[in-house]
Parts: sequence; C-alpha cells; structure tokens
Amino acid sequence: MLLIKLGGSVISDKTEYRRFREDVVWRIAKVLPKEDMIIVHGAGSFGHILAHKYRITEGYSTDKRLGFTKIQRDMMDLNLRILDILVEQEIPVVSMPPHSFVEMGKELELKLFDSLIAHKFVPLTYGDAVFDAAKGINIYSGDLLMQELAKRYKPEKTVFLTNVDGIYTKPPHEDGAELIPVLRREKDPHTSITVKDVTGGMELKIDVMREIAKHSKVYIINGFYPERLENVLNDEDFVGTVVL
Repeated sequence: MLLIKLGGSVISDKTEYRRFREDVVWRIAKVLPKEDMIIVHGAGSFGHILAHKYRITEGYSTDKRLGFTKIQRDMMDLNLRILDILVEQEIPVVSMPPHSFVEMGKELELKLFDSLIAHKFVPLTYGDAVFDAAKGINIYSGDLLMQELAKRYKPEKTVFLTNVDGIYTKPPHEDGAELIPVLRREKDPHTSITVKDVTGGMELKIDVMREIAKHSKVYIINGFYPERLENVLNDEDFVGTVVL
C-alpha cells in the first residue's frame, strides 16, 4: 500500500485565499497508481488563512463559529476539486471528511477506512477543522492523520509531496542549507527547523515523519516534479529525503 500526502503548499498558493493549483494536481494524478493507496491532502490557503484569522487552535468561543464552518466548507471545496481530477484519472477515490470521523482527544474511528480498502477503493481525506473533546474546536492536521493511518495500515511506502526538495539542515532559503538524503528516526539536532504554521511547523512534521518511519519507509520529495514520485514508486534513484 501507498500512503501519500499532497502538501498544502503544493496544491495551493498559501499566500492567496483559496488559490488552487489545478495544473500541479493534474500532473501528480497522472503518475499515481489506481488502487492500494490512501491519499491525504493539506489545507494550504483553503484552511490556514482562516484558521489564523479566527484563532481556531485556541479553542471554542461563539465568535469563532462562522470561521469554523467556513474552513470546513472551503476544505470540502478543495477536496472535491482534487477528487474530480483523480476520478478523471480513473482512480476510485472516496471522500472522507475528517469532521465526520475525528474528535480530537478521542480514539480515531477508522472502520469505514477498513471497508474502503477491503473493497479496493482509495480513501481521500485531509486536514480539517474538527471538534476537540478538551478545547471544543481545533485544527486536525493532515500530518497527524498520516501518522494515525500509517500506524493502522503499515504501508510499504509513505510519501510527502512538499514545495521543497526534501528535509534540509536548516530552512532551505537560508545560506548553507543542505539537503539531507537520509534522515534517521533518532533525533538529530542538526535538523531543527522552525518554520511555523497553524499545525505546528516543520519540527512537528519531522517528528511525525520519524514516528511514521516505525511503520513504513518515508519519502519527502518535491511535488512540483511528479517524475520524482515515479522514481520513488519504481524504486529508482530520486532527489529528496528518505527517513529510515
């Protein structure tokens, strides 16, 4: 099985509200397998901008209700756009909105995923605004969902498609940043990266990738170059990072 994350910075322009990169998703979809796969996508500008504006991660208050519903609406819109492209590529995807099966602080309910996978459907899910048992509402990141799915299904390969070539020794735009071809599961102080977003920043993403590596081989590659995804799927040399 393949577990794949379409990063929000790949499928959208994170600087412009609801700016979808349709051409990029089309190019990725053309190299994806037709089955034995779970797809998770990020929020990008369909989720992060309003999550910041309404301070959703701080928890519930009555003035945040409309923001909460707007994020869910926008994420379903993004999900449907991706679903349309995947269906055109004859991939039998089924949308799984997290707000219908996730309550943070409680055990994740994945029985429907079991049924979809058993019948050779491809679940398509994403990061979302959801209820939280302690805080009322919160943002459930696609990365944490990837971790739960990897733990449950132990895919052969887990692939994160990002807007950079892999994991670097420091933020890639800084002088002296070097791509790390192989990252070990054990903590390495040289990979401390502090780019922040509403779901925890790059350090949390690296922690999640290390956890996933206990169950699956993890690859981080640039989603703007779908041929690199083909390389990974075909066990060929590739540009990126693998977590072992």
